[in-house]
Amino acid sequence: MRFIDSHCHLDMLPGWVEGELSLEDSWLEIERAVQRAQDAGVEWMLNPGSTWAEMPAVLAVAERYAHVFAAVGIHPHEADSWDDASYERLKALAAHPKVLAIGEIGLDYYYDHGSREAQHRAFREQLRLAKELGLPVIVHTRDAEEDTVAILKEEGATHGVIHCFTGSTALAQATLEMGFHISFSGVVTFKKSEELRATAKVVPLDRTLIETDAPYLAPPPHRGKRNEPAFVVKIAEALAEVHGVGLVDIAERSTENALRLFRFPTT
Repeated sequence: MRFIDSHCHLDMLPGWVEGELSLEDSWLEIERAVQRAQDAGVEWMLNPGSTWAEMPAVLAVAERYAHVFAAVGIHPHEADSWDDASYERLKALAAHPKVLAIGEIGLDYYYDHGSREAQHRAFREQLRLAKELGLPVIVHTRDAEEDTVAILKEEGATHGVIHCFTGSTALAQATLEMGFHISFSGVVTFKKSEELRATAKVVPLDRTLIETDAPYLAPPPHRGKRNEPAFVVKIAEALAEVHGVGLVDIAERSTENALRLFRFPTT
């Protein structure tokens, strides 16, 4: 079986290790995580950016590993950093040959770290950039379902994924109707996630992706510890149970979906 972790922050993994790490030791932590993922059958990993400061590390990780690719975007928490020069600045980053998507982008009203006006502007302009470049978008949405759907519709967005999905069935249906994929993380494995598993059951397998969102949201038996791409198999196992199919079915379908959406090079 082969898997794709469609959303993991490999560049953030060293930050979860106790103590200060040298640059060499930080790379060693990433190296080990990548190797464990490959040993678990994870053939490709997509490492999205979320801040301007993070982009060099995101691209450096993608350059270092043949089966790790990148996405570039400004997270809604960082929306106040979006200015008149940002569109062209992000466009230049997206020209990197290992960048497969724009993301993660979106709206987050739970924390409101970025002003809502700035979040809307950054979200809209990044959707427009993705459309100009013909790239899929990776959308983060939290406590902002109505506005997320409205902006996606107004901007004509049809090509992307709602990542780390924890929303309502209505959100899933609305974005599926627009052509989006839905990606499930370790949250779907948590004991109290019955409603999310019920939603996952109605998401067609030809629109389902899996992700770890590492280093966050580790599934049991690793919950509360650092997450990493190898654990994406646990998400696949949970979805196999939800759909009443074999693990191989989830592995094959989610991999095919990610290959098609992000156009991972397969040779």
